[in-house]
Amino acid sequence: MTRGGLAEGHLPLRGEQVKALRVGGALYVSASSAYWRGQGMSAPRAAQFGGQWARADRGVPFDPGRDMAPQAVATALRAALPATAAPVKVGDAFDLAGLRVTTTAPYRVLSFPPRLLGPEAAELGPGEIGLDDVHLAELRTRLDDGVDGLGQPLIAGPAVAANVTDHDLHCTSNGACTDTVRVANRLLGTAPSAAARVQLDSVVTSDALGARTCAHEAVLPLGTSADLSCSVRFTLPRADGATKLHAAPTVSAEPVAVVDPGALKQGVAAELGP
Repeated sequence: MTRGGLAEGHLPLRGEQVKALRVGGALYVSASSAYWRGQGMSAPRAAQFGGQWARADRGVPFDPGRDMAPQAVATALRAALPATAAPVKVGDAFDLAGLRVTTTAPYRVLSFPPRLLGPEAAELGPGEIGLDDVHLAELRTRLDDGVDGLGQPLIAGPAVAANVTDHDLHCTSNGACTDTVRVANRLLGTAPSAAARVQLDSVVTSDALGARTCAHEAVLPLGTSADLSCSVRFTLPRADGATKLHAAPTVSAEPVAVVDPGALKQGVAAELGP
């Protein structure tokens, strides 16, 4: 964590190890599907989020870049320590009601129980929070590598409604069929710097030839409509004749964050130096 709110590492939240990256004023997390189910997500949606990066607009009650910035930690620790707390020497450290500091100036904080940070830190569990020395060059590398791995993160909190407004199935004489749908999307909630990742799945069926499936994914601006297509191919029988085909398309959508890696790295460099 840095004074400006940059953070990188792992958090033990509700019994799950959650990977966290805070850059550009936003918190990104990567957690298991079990974690997201624990936040109230449906099992199918939690499965989508599991293991992927997500921007935590909601769903993460403890923000390390905000709640563990040096000044925030110092203020919380001063407020939490009893006025009567006396230092007790334990090994190479002083212990003040659970807060451990070095025995020599400048008396650097080594560790403390999460409860000293206030009620929100209860999400971190009963273990100690340890503070290690991290060189700026190392932190800069870790933050830059984290930004490179973000891709197009999902957004925890809002949802996107998608529906088919038009549908056309076109088949050729060689057995190729293309299902084209017009999809409209609408954001439910609020999400700055977001787009809609829309998934089309279609099952093309013939009583004589069986069924084939296809899929297509696209990232679209929020509140827009667009045509999406996917194609299948049937093996046609040698005998002449006609067969009826029909398609059953379904669409789903999730909000994704629009990320500018270059801008995020510039922000890291501005705080940590080149």
